[in-house]
Amino acid sequence: MTWAVIARQDWSVTVETRSAKVLLGLLVSVVVLAGYIYPVGAAEPVTTARFAPFVLEGLRFAMPFVAVLLTYGAVVDERESGSILLSLSLPHSRRDVVLGKFLSRTGLVTAATVGSMLVAGALVVYPFGELVLGRFLLFLCLTVLFAVVWCGLGLAVSLAAATRRRALVGGFGLVFLFVVVWDTAVDALTLGLNAAGLVDGELPGAVQFLVGLEPSLVFERATTGFVLPGESVAGPWYLGEWVALLALVLWVVGPLGLAFLRFDGSDLS
Repeated sequence: MTWAVIARQDWSVTVETRSAKVLLGLLVSVVVLAGYIYPVGAAEPVTTARFAPFVLEGLRFAMPFVAVLLTYGAVVDERESGSILLSLSLPHSRRDVVLGKFLSRTGLVTAATVGSMLVAGALVVYPFGELVLGRFLLFLCLTVLFAVVWCGLGLAVSLAAATRRRALVGGFGLVFLFVVVWDTAVDALTLGLNAAGLVDGELPGAVQFLVGLEPSLVFERATTGFVLPGESVAGPWYLGEWVALLALVLWVVGPLGLAFLRFDGSDLS
């Protein structure tokens, strides 16, 4: 279990850095502030279940930035400096290094997420809100899974890149694509196909499925289907909450697995 040693060492080093404190503090601030604001202007009933879509918008933007900035340098920094060769000269395999880094960085983001969500939930409930415990815990689990997705993407970039600069460009490229321009690109595609007369009002089902695989969109669909009382995801079954949940899991496994295969076969010297 040498991965556990790497995870503990990386946790203790990372948590002491100023940049990590700022990033995690930003994530905590977004969630706690949402918990403070929501009961003020929300329509009745004020519940922790209905708090989910309110804070989701902030999480869709804050989580990718925080997770990617915290993970994109996890492996490539050591690779660029050469210190990873020292780690691998000890009884650590490349898999141990990757697993330890992943658990460490994901653990930091998860701890900040869980702590801030608990505080926000308390702000929603006190003094006039209602705790819907089961749905709140379910949303908390989905939020943690969303955090793991973006930590995995950031670490995948760190594994695939040979230099810190390339990892930074790759990480910000993913955030820019999925967070900043994705919705606009989908809207432009819909308008263009409608103007050309190729579709009537909405995209074909297969295209809807493909463009809906963006991480924050599947996170939103899973939240709508599983957490919101009386709500269901509109559209065919492949746009439903169970498919969205599966897509979130695949976002964790797929990119990280492919990046590890590249890293495992690369020359680190």
